[in-house]
Amino acid sequence: MAQLIRRHPLTTFFVLAFGITWVVWVPRAVGAQLGVVGQVSTWAPVIAALLAAALTGGRDAVKELGARLVRWRVGWQWYLVVILGPAAFSLAVAGVYTLFGGSWSAAAPLALREGPLVLLPLFLLLLTLTDGLGEELAWRGFALPRLLTRYNAFVASLVLGVLWGLWHLPLFWTEGAPQVYQQPVWLFLVDITAKSVLFTWVFLHTRGSVLLAMLLHGATNLFGVSPDLSSTGDLTLPLLAAGAKWLLVIALILTVGPRLARGPRPEALPGTTATILQRRKTKTTMNQSQVDNEQTDRSLDTVSVDAANTDVSDGVDPRLREDHPKEER
Repeated sequence: MAQLIRRHPLTTFFVLAFGITWVVWVPRAVGAQLGVVGQVSTWAPVIAALLAAALTGGRDAVKELGARLVRWRVGWQWYLVVILGPAAFSLAVAGVYTLFGGSWSAAAPLALREGPLVLLPLFLLLLTLTDGLGEELAWRGFALPRLLTRYNAFVASLVLGVLWGLWHLPLFWTEGAPQVYQQPVWLFLVDITAKSVLFTWVFLHTRGSVLLAMLLHGATNLFGVSPDLSSTGDLTLPLLAAGAKWLLVIALILTVGPRLARGPRPEALPGTTATILQRRKTKTTMNQSQVDNEQTDRSLDTVSVDAANTDVSDGVDPRLREDHPKEER
C-alpha cells in the first residue's frame, strides 16, 4: 500500500484534498451547522498537500513545499502584476459591461466601490493568508509542478483547472457561498480553467513561487475577477469576465506558445517523488562507498599488523629484514 501511494503522488493528493474538504462541505451544503469547522475548511487543501508530500516524498518533498512558500525574490514587477493586475482586469470588465448598457455599480469591484481604500492592504493580507495559503500551497505548490512533468504548461493548467473547479462542487448548493452559489457549473469551469492558465503563467515566471500565487489568489478574490451571479440570474457579467480571461489566455499562447514561457523554468518543476528517490539512491550509494573505503582501510591495516606479527614470530626485527638473499661466505 505504501509503495502504491508513493508511485501515485497526484492521485494521493487529490483523493486527500477532495476527501478532507468534502467531509465538511457536503454536510454544510445540506444545512448542517458546523460552526468553526466549516470556517477552517479553507485550509483543507494545504493539509492534503502536506500529507501527500510526506507520504510520497518524505521530508524532502515537505521541505520543497516550504521553500516555495517563502520564495519571494522574483522581481518587483511581478508583485505589481499579481496585486494590481486583478484590480485593473475587474475595472476593465466593468467598463465594458457599462458600455453595453450594464450598471457600473453592479459590475465594479465591491472593494473599490464601497470599502475604504486605506483598508485594502489589510483585506488583501487576510485573503492571502486564508484562501491563498489554504489553496495555493496545494494547487500550485504540490499539484502543478508534478503535472508539468507530464504535460506542457497549457494542458497541465487545463487539467488542474478542471479538478480545482470540481473541488468547489458542494459550494454550488451552499447558500451564501461567494462566486459559486447557484451559478451554472459549466460557466464556473470555463472561468476557473482560464484562471488556472493565468496562474500557471505567473508561476512559471516567478521561479515556482507559492507566495506570489497566494497573493494573486487573494487579489483575485478581493477585486472580484469572477463576479457573482446577479440576483436576477443574469449571466452577462460572469460570461463577460470569463470571456475576457480567455482572451488573455489566447494572447499569452500567441505570444509565448503552449509552454506559457520562453526557455526552461527548472525551479517551477518539482523534486518529484522520482527525483527525490533518485537523490536518496545517490546519497545511499555515496554512503555505501564511504563504508566500503573504510572497510578496505581496516583490511589493509589488519594485513600490515599480521605481517609485522609474522616477522616478530620469526625472531627477526621487521625493520632489519631485507628483501635480497644473504651473501654466501
